Amino acid sequence: MEQKTASDLLLLRNNGARQPTSAHLGDMLNSLSDGFMSIDKSWRFTYLNDTAERYLRQERKHLLGREIWQCYPDLVNSGYYRVYQQTAATGLPGQHTDYYAPLRTWFEARSFQHEDGITVLFRDVTSEYEHAAQLEYEATHDYLTSLGNRRKCMEMLKHAVTEVALPSFMPASSVAVLLVVLDHIKEVNDAFGHAIGDELLRGFAQRLLAVLEPTTFAARIRGDEFVLLLRNSSRSAAEAFAKSILNMLTIPFDAGGRTISLSASIGIALLRQETASAETLLSQADTAMYAAKASGSCQLRTYDAALDRGMRDRAALRIDLPKAFAANQLELHFQPQVALTDASLTGAEALLRWRHPERGLLTPYAFLDVLLESPYEGVLVEWLLNTVCEHIVAWRSKGLCVPRISLNLSPRQLLGVGLADKILQIATSYDIAPSMLDIEVTEDSLVTEIEKATSVLASLKHAGMHTSLDDFGAGYSSLSYLVRLPIDTIKIDKSFVRALLDSDKASAVIRGIVGLARSLGMKTIAEGVEYRQQAKELKDAGCDSIQGYLTSRPLSSAAFVEFMSRLQQRPSGDTSSAFFMR
Repeated sequence: MEQKTASDLLLLRNNGARQPTSAHLGDMLNSLSDGFMSIDKSWRFTYLNDTAERYLRQERKHLLGREIWQCYPDLVNSGYYRVYQQTAATGLPGQHTDYYAPLRTWFEARSFQHEDGITVLFRDVTSEYEHAAQLEYEATHDYLTSLGNRRKCMEMLKHAVTEVALPSFMPASSVAVLLVVLDHIKEVNDAFGHAIGDELLRGFAQRLLAVLEPTTFAARIRGDEFVLLLRNSSRSAAEAFAKSILNMLTIPFDAGGRTISLSASIGIALLRQETASAETLLSQADTAMYAAKASGSCQLRTYDAALDRGMRDRAALRIDLPKAFAANQLELHFQPQVALTDASLTGAEALLRWRHPERGLLTPYAFLDVLLESPYEGVLVEWLLNTVCEHIVAWRSKGLCVPRISLNLSPRQLLGVGLADKILQIATSYDIAPSMLDIEVTEDSLVTEIEKATSVLASLKHAGMHTSLDDFGAGYSSLSYLVRLPIDTIKIDKSFVRALLDSDKASAVIRGIVGLARSLGMKTIAEGVEYRQQAKELKDAGCDSIQGYLTSRPLSSAAFVEFMSRLQQRPSGDTSSAFFMR
């Protein structure tokens, strides 16, 4: 067929491309899958085959003898127009492919000169282009949410960087990149399956699309990470938009018949006229996001140079982590918990410290998030348990009356397999009663896996251990889960205690928490107590115990021994709190 078509084209050109007189030639042209039309030097149609008639959606009798630009005025100044004109003027074959909107079709056209004008072979390539467009869409979009993917994101960021470098860019405006990372998606996948997690991701994407401006680009670049590109923005506008996203997450999601709450951390990077790359911009947003995550749940941060230094410090600490365990650089300090009624020592919280050889004594604020993101998170549980038990044995050998010691566990540590058995096994190996240990959990541990958390806490209670809910009031503070949890003690968050100095409402809130705890058979400990006035109001509110700098700052093991020794040497019957408050 290709050879016949070429011969026929030559024949047509040699004959001046007049309408074929041969019935055989006419049948052959009409059998072509390509459209075939001949146009004279005045741009009038002189011949169209059946395929051309079908493609152009016109009967040939309405076209023959008429000018092509009159019949199809949209072609004027189009790519087809320029190619046809060039072929007629130079005699060189031409080729052009484009979308012809009036017919909603992609056409590929090839033009050839003959004595009386030009011949055009053209074909419908719409399906090929639609398939290519679909492949391009799939290559640049996230299959789950239909947002852009990482490839498309980097393409858009590079384009934004190029725009900022142009002289026409407005100096007063900037491009803002928001990196939004959803919390607890992994926990949801582990607890309920990936189908539920995927439904949450789609639901979040739909909420995003509902509030985005048409000029705002959105992408899901991996698992739980989303990027938003805001043009002609500012720091205040970007931060306001980030806050609106966090507020949007206060409404729970319905997924698979479950109601699930999500939170997020958002990092913001701004691009003005400084020289930067797309990779740098995204890295800065990532740095800011980690700073936001370190600040707590539902936080946002905007990148600056200080954050960059912080990230370098985090990277260095991550490298030093193996040495921390191998060289025994980790240690525990202990902060006493004192009863408000008789000033007795009711317990102590074990607080992790890292005695870094170069940075000095580090508190968890400096390194805990790095440790919990590392493979050492599981190792830390056994280290904590063994170290606490070793201290208890050493203190007892000195004849001291040792109080219950509290340990803090992260959400993943709490929900680890066989936690109760592990604690019981280690305590038994040191001949320590499980009741000497108090396991503290935060409200964040309970957000997405209340059933599993309740089961783990119940197993700890069954094994004889004490359980406490830390930072009560700082997180979700849901009464529905508080009623169900097998908790012995509620620790009132220090923010309420701090507010006692200048807010009557804080006192009312604390009285409410104490009353709730009593009705549920729970004890209360107030954290962060620094002033006598706070201790007095807490005692009047019925709080059982306090913990804070008023009684003692966190103590090394040796200092805690001295603290307990002084307590035991206190005159019999002395129940005043003045002993601790000096």
